[in-house]
Amino acid sequence: MRYSIRTTLFIALLLATLSACGKKGPSSPAAENPNDGVSSVPPVAERATDLSAVDLPIAGAVKEVKAKVLDKEADDKTKGLVRIKAFEINGPVDISENTRWEVWKPGADPEEQKPEITSWASNEQAVTPGTWDIRLHYEDGPICKADGWIRNVVVDAGKLWKAEAVMAAPMQYVRVFATLDGKDAADSARIEVFKAGTDEEEFHPLATFWSTQKQAMAAGNYDFRISYDKDKVKAKAAVKGFAVNGDHGVQKKTIALVK
Repeated sequence: MRYSIRTTLFIALLLATLSACGKKGPSSPAAENPNDGVSSVPPVAERATDLSAVDLPIAGAVKEVKAKVLDKEADDKTKGLVRIKAFEINGPVDISENTRWEVWKPGADPEEQKPEITSWASNEQAVTPGTWDIRLHYEDGPICKADGWIRNVVVDAGKLWKAEAVMAAPMQYVRVFATLDGKDAADSARIEVFKAGTDEEEFHPLATFWSTQKQAMAAGNYDFRISYDKDKVKAKAAVKGFAVNGDHGVQKKTIALVK
């Protein structure tokens, strides 16, 4: 009787296994590259409603300044305080995390002199009372930069100059998905970026990045040169006049490589 039970259990298990093997489940879908286009456009940044427009000379990428002055206790009461947030005019988008501000003597030449103080946007910094020029520098990678000046900012001891500056720094993040024979080739595809129309034999690329890496690029037109080299297989591709817009979103492009 014991032998019969074991045999019965063995046969049942065998049949169940064969049945499971005979049923093919749905195969895992092949990884697909995302559709070309723009996604992940940031929402409009929240801005202070209690700031008022300031009539100060501005130059370069800075287009608008709003500010107010507040009494503020400081560790050093002989100093004033400065805090500036930076926004990009398209949106507007908060770009403070990639913007720093510098305090300069009025009329200083940045090619010949150095700033008195440097701080990241939105940080509060003690500044010697007086009249200063403030330079804002936005940078997100090697080909996404903007500079602007706010002239004749008056800093008073014991007071906080709180401001928001709107800058013209249009850009997008770009992700290039490379394929070879219909398969993903991102691990070994390198993209070189040139300004549109540049002689690629005479000039170095503005930037180089690997396929699918997110590259920050200022608005404009670019040429891409893509190269692939893996396991003795080489391939390449080129894109001319790739347009980068200014909405701060993520633009995605799939490019087929050719051996």
